[in-house]
Amino acid sequence: CNSGSFEHSQGRTAKDQIRRGLDARELRSQTLRVSYVGQVGPDELLLRLAPGRSDEGTLRDALGLTFREAEVLLWLSQGKSNRDIAEILSLSPRTVNKHLEQVFLKLEVDNRASATALAVRTLQSD
Repeated sequence: CNSGSFEHSQGRTAKDQIRRGLDARELRSQTLRVSYVGQVGPDELLLRLAPGRSDEGTLRDALGLTFREAEVLLWLSQGKSNRDIAEILSLSPRTVNKHLEQVFLKLEVDNRASATALAVRTLQSD
């Protein structure tokens, strides 16, 4: 990073900082939400940065899940299969299944549809 190209950040929003380029020192007090959008190339990911707490963080805090359980639940709520979730998170499908077993226990639900509905409601109320 070329720190000479950054203006003083007081009074600017995180969105303004993202547009102009980021300096880690300027962002220490900011909370940014990072969302996976897609893959551009074999070694290149497309991510969205936005001010605020991540959806995984919201699910974790509101539902008492671990970060990994919240990640799995988030992808489940977006209609992904266990195999898709495993590929996205670089896990085995069996590991994803084990995380979902724990999610179902913690949320006191019996199936994917119920867990998804609870996740969607939680994210919409945040």
